[in-house]
Amino acid sequence: MHHRIPPSAGPSRRVRPLRLVAAALAASLALAACGGGGAGSTGAGADARKQTLIIAENEPPATFDPVQADNSTVDEVSIPAYDTLLRYEGNELSPSVATEWKFDEKGTALDLTLRDDVTFHDGAKLTAADVKYTLDRVARLGIGVASLVSAYDSTEVVDDTHVRINLKQPNAPFASALTRVYLLNSKLVTANAGDDDGQKWLATNDAGSGPYKLAGYTANQEARFTRYDGYWGGFTNQAKDVVFRYLPQAATQKTALASGDVDIAMDIAPTDWAGMEGSGFTVDKADTNVQLYVFFKMKDSAVSNPKLREAIAHAYDYDQHVSAILKGAGKKAVGVLPSGMTCFDETTPQPVRDVAKAKQILADAGLSGVTLTMTYLKATAEMEQAATLLQSNLSEIGVKLNLEAITYPQYVERLKTNETTPDLGMIYGFPPYPDPDAVLYLQFHSSFANGGLNSGGYDNAEVDKLTEQGQQATDEAERCAAYSEAQKLIAADHYAVNLANSQYVTVLRQGLTGYTYQPAHHQTVDVYKIQVG
Repeated sequence: MHHRIPPSAGPSRRVRPLRLVAAALAASLALAACGGGGAGSTGAGADARKQTLIIAENEPPATFDPVQADNSTVDEVSIPAYDTLLRYEGNELSPSVATEWKFDEKGTALDLTLRDDVTFHDGAKLTAADVKYTLDRVARLGIGVASLVSAYDSTEVVDDTHVRINLKQPNAPFASALTRVYLLNSKLVTANAGDDDGQKWLATNDAGSGPYKLAGYTANQEARFTRYDGYWGGFTNQAKDVVFRYLPQAATQKTALASGDVDIAMDIAPTDWAGMEGSGFTVDKADTNVQLYVFFKMKDSAVSNPKLREAIAHAYDYDQHVSAILKGAGKKAVGVLPSGMTCFDETTPQPVRDVAKAKQILADAGLSGVTLTMTYLKATAEMEQAATLLQSNLSEIGVKLNLEAITYPQYVERLKTNETTPDLGMIYGFPPYPDPDAVLYLQFHSSFANGGLNSGGYDNAEVDKLTEQGQQATDEAERCAAYSEAQKLIAADHYAVNLANSQYVTVLRQGLTGYTYQPAHHQTVDVYKIQVG
């Protein structure tokens, strides 16, 4: 699931597509036009450059409408411009616009108290009416972050600083999901609603109250933001301007960082960042909730046979993945739930490489001469190498694996019907919040089959029941018991090959402080936290 970009939401995934070098050169020209410049710049341009934070990214957002912020490319450009009711500090749910929040005894209503000093970029005050409008719009549109808040029923405005959010049924992760619901200026969006609830307008405009205002966008080149001095959080040493430059090639990002044309790069290849440590750059490695999986097509495929799935899982070289592909920046997975998640069960059975066992499983099942096709995403270094490794490993047990590199939109399109779903699909899981619900429900509940989330059409009624129990239980021990059993059932079905749990590596120039990887917003930068010096 890397990175998830479907119009229906879930774990955010971002594709790393190949693009023309000309786009990178155009981005350099665009940067120069807005006050950029390398380390050797002098004069007014140099002063402007010191107050400009420039981040290299590999893919532009499809829209600036935060309703699509389940996708990390949209999430990243929503973070500077918008506020949320709640936010995560690490793995802890914390106040933001809402200073207090509490579920009622039944778990079907959430009461929140709002700050009274939040203003939108046009100076209008943010009130409870804007909260109601935002949530109602998400529900009306039914896209993007809507799947994260599917339990939403209605919002009652008590007064300007108090709201009650009513749910269709108890939903323990609902407060966590609110960290991806960005609050809109209701009057501004209503005035520009058009015939699509403001989607077209918000695609290129800003209706937020965050620390930065959207200043401009050059398609496929850069997005520009400028500081909103009325921001309720105030400013210390943050950048005056922020630029996201879209440079799809890892080598281009490395060159731009080395020349001083960008300050932060998140897509530099392991072979390159390994050599940058201790040479004038900070290489930040952070544990994540992200795993790389191979999901099997569960119906009308050779891999519908659980014995074939089991053999494939025992053929893969998990140790080589961590040491050679990730260069040690990650660890082997244990089951489908990342080890940093609450309710992770370390006793979940996890296959290990055992070629003899894999061959014996195939022989006992009478399987031979098997040919399969696996899709993976283009220009994603870990996937490219993992796909080749799996192909080589399977040849050792007599299984031929054909590889097909596709884009993420193509992958989502394939998943719409079982007929076009690939035998195997390699994809990342990017949980939108650090709660087991964001993995076990969104990726494995049968209701998401043929919708871009449940990649192989997994359908286990008992897993459905357990993930629903975990979602609705308010007692953590009860939730974990349900989730633990679900992890073991999924493992027993051999639905997924759990390749690895990677770390996230970010390379920063010297002089920047405050950067922190955000588990709830994978592959994004919270620019407000960064001090430019």
